[in-house]
Amino acid sequence: MKKGFTLIELMIVVVIIGILAAIAIPKFSDVSESAKRNACRANMRTLAGQEVMYMANHSNLYTNALADLGFAGLGCPSSGTSEYTLATAVLAGGESSYTVTCPTSATGHGDIANGLPSWNDSE
Repeated sequence: MKKGFTLIELMIVVVIIGILAAIAIPKFSDVSESAKRNACRANMRTLAGQEVMYMANHSNLYTNALADLGFAGLGCPSSGTSEYTLATAVLAGGESSYTVTCPTSATGHGDIANGLPSWNDSE
């Protein structure tokens, strides 16, 4: 009697591994993008908080420069190279407003306008 595996047994193992890989690889991709989206949103929350602290220390004015907030070169984890966009405006009543926008807007990471995120945290 010979010891070892038959060709059929090896083929069944290869097929099972292929099925498991076909299930796991797309799941990993979804989890990876979800982690990048959440990191991006956390960065935008941090920038929004820094904008409010900057405004409190600078005559009720916001800034358009990441360097003023101490975050020069900070980019979305999905793109890695493009910086976040800070936009400010002075409203009719003399009040200031700001918006923090993800540089890769096509990914659906959203933005924060005056402290209010454009996404629902249950996403």
